[in-house]
Amino acid sequence: MSTKSNSQTDERTIEITPDGSIGPGTFRLLALCCVLLLTASYVSVLRDVTRVVGGTETLLALVGAMLVAATVLAWAIRPRTATVIALAAAALGFAYYLESSGLGVGVLLSASDVLLSDAVALATGLPLLRMVDAGVWTLAFVPAPVFLSWYLAVRGRYALGVVPGGIALLFLVLTGDAGTVLTLVGTLAAVSAVGCGELERRGGSIAQTDLLAALFALIIVLSLTVTVVPGGSGTPGRFAGTEAGTLEGTIDHASDRSMIGGSVDLSPEVRFTVEAEQASYWRTGVYDRFTGDEWVRTGDRDGYSGPIASPPGESERVEQLVTAETTLGVMPAAPQPVTVDGDLTQHTEVSTHGQIHPSDPIVEGDTYAVESAVIDPDADELRTAGTNYPDPITDRYLQTPEGVSSEFEARTAEITADADTPYEKAAAIEDYLRSTKGYSLEVDRPNGNVAEAFLLEMDEGYCVYFATTMAQMLRAEDVPVRYVTGYTSGQQVDDDEYVVRGTDAHAWVEVYFPDHGWVAFDPTPSGPRDAAHDERVEQAREDGSEDVDTDSSDDVPLSDEEARNEPGEEPTNIVDGNESEDWNDSEPDTGDGPDNDTRENDTSPEPGPAEPDADNGSATDGEDGDGWLAALVERVSISREAATVALVALTGLVAGVHRTGAVARLRRTVGLYWQRRSDDPDRDAERAYRRLERLLDAAYRPRERSESARGYLEALAEEADEGVDTRTKTVVERYERAVYGGGVDREGADEAMAIVDELARERLPGGGQREN
Repeated sequence: MSTKSNSQTDERTIEITPDGSIGPGTFRLLALCCVLLLTASYVSVLRDVTRVVGGTETLLALVGAMLVAATVLAWAIRPRTATVIALAAAALGFAYYLESSGLGVGVLLSASDVLLSDAVALATGLPLLRMVDAGVWTLAFVPAPVFLSWYLAVRGRYALGVVPGGIALLFLVLTGDAGTVLTLVGTLAAVSAVGCGELERRGGSIAQTDLLAALFALIIVLSLTVTVVPGGSGTPGRFAGTEAGTLEGTIDHASDRSMIGGSVDLSPEVRFTVEAEQASYWRTGVYDRFTGDEWVRTGDRDGYSGPIASPPGESERVEQLVTAETTLGVMPAAPQPVTVDGDLTQHTEVSTHGQIHPSDPIVEGDTYAVESAVIDPDADELRTAGTNYPDPITDRYLQTPEGVSSEFEARTAEITADADTPYEKAAAIEDYLRSTKGYSLEVDRPNGNVAEAFLLEMDEGYCVYFATTMAQMLRAEDVPVRYVTGYTSGQQVDDDEYVVRGTDAHAWVEVYFPDHGWVAFDPTPSGPRDAAHDERVEQAREDGSEDVDTDSSDDVPLSDEEARNEPGEEPTNIVDGNESEDWNDSEPDTGDGPDNDTRENDTSPEPGPAEPDADNGSATDGEDGDGWLAALVERVSISREAATVALVALTGLVAGVHRTGAVARLRRTVGLYWQRRSDDPDRDAERAYRRLERLLDAAYRPRERSESARGYLEALAEEADEGVDTRTKTVVERYERAVYGGGVDREGADEAMAIVDELARERLPGGGQREN
């Protein structure tokens, strides 16, 4: 039976060696901690998803169970068996995902198509939060990499152990969910795990560190700088035609996200005109998932290929002809659009919510025709609509972020205490927000859950805050609702013509009623809102701003109620829960209530001051001298990220150069042509011979280990057809005297160096005097 030496035993067991250095035990502990840090980096990304859609406790329980199972089985099963277990866990998880998505695992071909399409969509830039069943997907995704990564790490296979976790993190980088910090942390943890593992195995010699550093640096740089979006939706990333800091730029700041910001400005420029049989709110976006500080539109979009599904109840068809007056990244239409006609039809996409979107920006002068299905149930019909909601409605439109406070739920229950039906709850919440909150574009964006902050802490806000809070209050009461963005009807300039400006940008909510469909409510008090928006347009006119009017709008007063909305022409698609008896599915009704787009005076109390002049509300206004500072901070922030990427790239480059031996080769090449003179002639003579030997190696063959310097030269003279330059004998003689004799003088060393310099320039073959 073989035994280990004491030194070997100590090397495997101690953490601090007798001489005070760190032992392998410590490196093993560090390697395991790094693997856990890598795991935490991608689990934290998944946790951010479950925090929004629910399931955090289940996610953490799964992670813990996988870590325990891997630890217990680490030395009980072989790696091949562990891999099979990990794959089985992934298969079970995604089978559950398929069942929850409604497809089922029975249809294997379709199921594989769904999984493949999901994977491709995610890997090409689809964020996890846009997946309809994002929570279930995260639970299916996490077990396999956690189990296999930790199993291999416990067995000391650190290089293999970081591969499953690295792939998981890289996948989340491609989806856009893993940010810069988490990517760097996870990647550095992986590199450190392998490095510490090498130290444990090699007693301090990390032979592969340069290779690992180069590879992981390449991964980081590519993941942070390369945008891979060959698939997915084609809608412009930012709402075209608007500026950052405006209300439009906030509510439609990205193709599938609606942000909740702080103070915003209003743009008085004309965006589009509409020829329509009746006034309407012009919807541009529908969002169903609330993260706490923004709204996300789940699901992908498909090309328009025919009529879109109509509301389930009776409806009236309303036609509109929309003309873009500037570049647009949205397609305004009265809800619910059913058909699209015109040159833009081939560039139209339809979301899973039934809203139309352009696949490419719409340019000035483009027109398209839309036919919308408008429903008009009365209040009594909505009161008796019941709560028999379809499963897809309750699955998607009741979501609230985890951790909603009991105070928010209690206040909502108090406000809706006298309401017995979903309609009455919606009307009560709408009236409460209108009558207790003021309207202002000058607000500080709160931290955390915006809906909670607006209901419990804030006194005023703008449409985004009102609509977000109403949506979350209704969901807390189990009423399906979604967040909607678009424009109010705008300025009516003729019987059937409307001019819509950036000041008309708006957000509201749509509540679902069985057998009727989506009905719009607007909790924002219209009186203060319209006054502030009209003031912005009038000020722009006085300043001589361009693009504020069309030929037909400049002579029509904004506040002329009779001129702007003739009787019977006001929008009927935004519900006034207290006064209006006209209801319209998915279109804003502004009948006689405060949200009337005819801009009637709000009959409800108007708490808080009217919105100040939007000219003073720009987030980038530099009148107070702070604009340059904000710009500088933004530039510094960008440069820091660029510097981080550059530093990582430089580290990888250095490691790659070291790995390939480029520096050593460069030094040898330079040394071949130039030798620095030292104070030791013997050393210079010896180095001159080493240079000569490299020249001979390149020209003929390397010296055998059994050959002396003189014997090597004599052998080459016999082997070479043209012999070897006679000057090489002088160099060899100087070398032998320096190493084996009494040494060489300064003159002799300099002569040897000069000869080699000449031979290097001539590159032995074909140059110099040859010996026959």
